[in-house]
Parts: sequence; structure tokens; C-alpha cells
Amino acid sequence: MTGRWIIAALALTSLALSGARAEAGLANLIPNLFGPDGIILAPPAGGAPSHEAHFRVDTQGELTTLNDALKGQLSNFPLSSPASGFTYTFDPALGVFTRSTESFGPIFAERAETIGRNKFSLGFTYSHFSFDKLDGVDLHDGSLQLTFRHEPTGANLGRPPFFFEADTITASISAKIDQDLFVFTANYGILDNLDVAIAIPIVHIDMKVKGVATINRIGTDGNTQIHRFLDGSSQLTVQAQDDATGIGDIVLRGKYNFYQQKALGMAAALDLRLPSGDENDLLGVGTVRVRPFYVVSGNIFGIAPHANIGFDLGDTSKLDDEFFYTLGLDYPVIPRLTLAVDLLGRYIIDNSRPKANRGLGSTQTAGDNIVSAAFGVKFNPWQNFLILFNLLVALNDAGLRDDVTPLVGIQWTF
Repeated sequence: MTGRWIIAALALTSLALSGARAEAGLANLIPNLFGPDGIILAPPAGGAPSHEAHFRVDTQGELTTLNDALKGQLSNFPLSSPASGFTYTFDPALGVFTRSTESFGPIFAERAETIGRNKFSLGFTYSHFSFDKLDGVDLHDGSLQLTFRHEPTGANLGRPPFFFEADTITASISAKIDQDLFVFTANYGILDNLDVAIAIPIVHIDMKVKGVATINRIGTDGNTQIHRFLDGSSQLTVQAQDDATGIGDIVLRGKYNFYQQKALGMAAALDLRLPSGDENDLLGVGTVRVRPFYVVSGNIFGIAPHANIGFDLGDTSKLDDEFFYTLGLDYPVIPRLTLAVDLLGRYIIDNSRPKANRGLGSTQTAGDNIVSAAFGVKFNPWQNFLILFNLLVALNDAGLRDDVTPLVGIQWTF
């Protein structure tokens, strides 16, 4: 079977999996934690003013903060590069293909060199994310705070606010969010300087969320008869749990090497991220994303530096546009072992997501820059077979972060 037919088979398989995914609603787990329409309390006790005891999350959008971060991170995860660890050029004098690089290349970045005409590689990686923080706020200990305000009862009746409208409800949120990411990749050299690749992610997400809501009797001055939960208390604990498994957003990549010398190479690349993942289960972003980027790599005294710079563009109602970069180097410590180090950065363009725990009335937005470091190795135990290991380390608190994410994988070139 030729490389073209293998890629076609992988694409058809991914589409079949996409059509079979089950309906679910992880995207609604957090927004509906206290009910789809806010918190509805018990009717006022006898003698208290009769009104609708109804609280909604603050208009600044605090409740959607975590969910928006989830959508951006869980469905727009970093993919290991589908590029082959082995690259070849044709030697006309010998009439054979020869290795063009000593290093096996980076793990999360592209290098300018292409795999070589009619060369083909297959890969598989597994990563486990266990998210720890949102904008620097611990997700496990209830530090994430939401504030619910009373419905504007007076305004709804054409009157000034009633005294009981000053009461609020504060909710502490604890969340355990795990993501298992399995990625199948294939890379094929159409020409000596043109590669095409596909990455098919299979994603499993497990979420457990707990909320503890407490009534703050600011306007009712301690009166427990006006605002109370259904059991008559001032505190409510709710929990929700769900998980989802399915295909994520498939990535198609093309890379054209337009300049190549021994010490320096340059390429233009384009990713097309297809909406094959279920947006309602946080498995995909629900829209096509386009990622044009520039690749430069070289070789200086055996060290192979590289840089990728580009944009992630699409429907901004689904996901904000980004400028991204990857800077790093790979070095063949010994002939069968390559060390790869990368700095990965994402800058959110026109970012409007509210910062977690920013407080009532604040307009502070979440951080624009999301920066991580990758430390990995590629080991060649046999022929053109590689074993990959990497640690992805969060370098700042912007966004939804896992402190350290391990990755293992394999790759075979033939």
C-alpha cells in the first residue's frame, strides 16, 4: 500500500469515528452546576415579603470564566509534530537516499527539512493532562469563587431596588479535570521538498465539579426567612460529574521547504484543523481553524536550532485568534539519542475572557500570554524506529494549566 493510500485510509477512518460520536454535554456541566437558570431558593417563610427568590451569576460573566477556558484548552491542545524523526535527500551520485540530518528533530515543533520523496512515517503519542490552576487560582481547594446576584425584582416592576436585592450568594468551586490524549500521525513526502501530514486525536475527558454556595445576607440583615435554600439552610453543596470520549479535531498539515542548505533551511507550513470533535463534549472547537506558519532551522556545531512563528485563525465567536511561536533546539547527544528542548508561547489576540476571581465590578481580563517549556528525548533502538518521551511544563499562570504534562510516543519511518 502506498503512502497516499494509507493517508486516505486514515482520513476515512477518522470521519467514520466522527460520525459515530455520542451526544453528551460536558460543555454544560459547569454553567448548569447550580441550575440552568441560576439559583432558585425556597419561597419566603410566613411573614416575609413574597417575591421570586432567584439569583443569577454576576453580569460580569464569572460563571463562564472556567467554561470558556475549558473550551479553549481542552479542544485546542498542543499536538506533537507529525514530522518524521528521519529526513532524507536523494544523492544522484550514489543513486540512493541518504540521511540529511543527524538529529531526530523536535517533539512539538517543525523543522524545515522534509522527509524525502515517497518516504512515509507513522507515529503515536499519549499525553495525560491533570489541570491544576485557572489563571493562577487553584482548582482543587475551592479557591475559585463565583458571585450570584439577585434578580432585579424592583426594576422588573418599574420600581427602585428592594432591600432584599442587596443579598448575594458566594459559591466556591472545586474541580478535578483530567484529559487523556491519544494522537495518531502520518507524514508522507510527495516531493523532495513537500510533505503532507495528518494528526488524528482521540480524546478522553473526565470532570468532577463541586460547588458550595453560601447566602450573604447583606440587605436582609441576617433575616433567615427571606432567602434560604430548599432545606431551610444558608448553605448548599452540589456536585456534578461526567466524562466523554471521542475523536478530537483532525489536523491536516502541508509543509514546503523553499530553501535548504546544510547550515540553514526555511519552510512555509499550513495547518487545517477540521471540526471533527464534538463541541458539546469539549472535544473540538466547533469550527475550522487555519494555522499558517513559518519554519526555520539550522545546524551549528552539531546543535540544531529551530523556530516556528505563525497565527491560529478562525471564527472568534468560538475561539479567540492567536499568535504562536515555538523556539528551541535539538541535539544528538549520541547517535541513537536526541535531546529536544522547546519554548512554546501563545498570545491571545483581542482577549476578552474574564480573569478568574477578579471580583464584582472588575473588568480585568485573563492573561494574554500562555508560555510553556518542553523537555524531551528521542531514542532510536532499532533501524528507523523511535521512542519519544517529553515533559511539558507550565511557565506562567495564564489560562487553564497543568503544571507538568507527560508524553510518550513511538514513530516509524519507511
